[in-house]
Amino acid sequence: MLRLFRFILGYRRFSVKEADSARLLELLMKKGIGSHGARFCDKGFVFSVSFYSKRKLLRECAAAGIEIAEISSHGLPSVAYRYRKRVGLLAGALAAAAIITLSSSVIFDVRVDGNRRLSDDEVISELRACGLHLGDFRRKIDTDAIENRVMIYSDDISWISINIIGTVAEVQIRETEVVPEPEELYAAANIIAAKDGFIERFEDTRGNVLLEAGDFVRKGELIVSGLYDSVTEGVRYTSARGRVMARTNDVISVSVPLDYEKKVYNGKENSEKFLIFFEKEIKFFGKCGNLSPNCDTIETVEYLNFFSAGELPLGVRTARYLEYSYESATRTEEEAKQVALSELEARLGELSEKAELLKKKVSFEMGEREVILRCEIEAIEDIAKIQEIIIS
Repeated sequence: MLRLFRFILGYRRFSVKEADSARLLELLMKKGIGSHGARFCDKGFVFSVSFYSKRKLLRECAAAGIEIAEISSHGLPSVAYRYRKRVGLLAGALAAAAIITLSSSVIFDVRVDGNRRLSDDEVISELRACGLHLGDFRRKIDTDAIENRVMIYSDDISWISINIIGTVAEVQIRETEVVPEPEELYAAANIIAAKDGFIERFEDTRGNVLLEAGDFVRKGELIVSGLYDSVTEGVRYTSARGRVMARTNDVISVSVPLDYEKKVYNGKENSEKFLIFFEKEIKFFGKCGNLSPNCDTIETVEYLNFFSAGELPLGVRTARYLEYSYESATRTEEEAKQVALSELEARLGELSEKAELLKKKVSFEMGEREVILRCEIEAIEDIAKIQEIIIS
């Protein structure tokens, strides 16, 4: 950071004879002239002073009889003088320097840790609603107040800690536990089979279990009864609950036509550019008007990275709008099979979230201008279905 300020303020490099170095250092100390980068070299004793100390240094050296020579000039004032006739370049350099200086005192990044169910954007949106914004000055941020607001108003966050480290807000959260909605409770209920299968095991079962592991059950048959009939107590009832894990067989069918409508880009493209400064956006290029409904949007965001200072809160968002239309196309039989296999993998992925897949057998057949995939699967899944008992 010290080098950055030296660059912004500017400095001059001078040299004196080696024999005068001790007198010079004593002079700098007595007159309160700051220096840096002092060393001996073939040019004698060289050192640097700030841009605004030049006149005082030359005046004091002349009075003390010390011969001094200016070697070079560095920093923003020197660059500004060199390019004084190129106003645009100078303005850009000044703007960049101002952004870097400003960035050291404001928040321009929020990093979230501890979130599992919530995305980073959702947490940042909650923080924004409670008073923490990109671009806020660090000294004006009351982290305790923001944490309290989040705890009060957020239904998804049960605990939060905000630490300001440099220009980054480090946020740690603990999400609120999601309690599953209770199943509809009946005064009395049975468990029947949702599909055919061989029972493998019972899990957390409540009620009068009528079958055993290894028994075959058909769809709709009674597995666990909610009624008990006793000679001593008579008939009493309960609401049967639990999981019945069974080995089942099922068939997944996927049909892919050979003739289809294909998306084709027609070459027409519109674009817009927006200047991003913290959370603000200003459009500076593009005028798209009414876009076609058949249009894909591709967005890219690039932030400025200046003098290795890291990613700055200044960037450009580019939005490209690509128009397309549909035209008739024909797949080969092999292409249709690949599409069908992709669809099958997606369905099996959904099924695996609630069942344990044991094996599968895939076959193809050709229909009228279509390829039909047939997949026979064997799995272990919960076939329990709650059925209310109506009691008069």
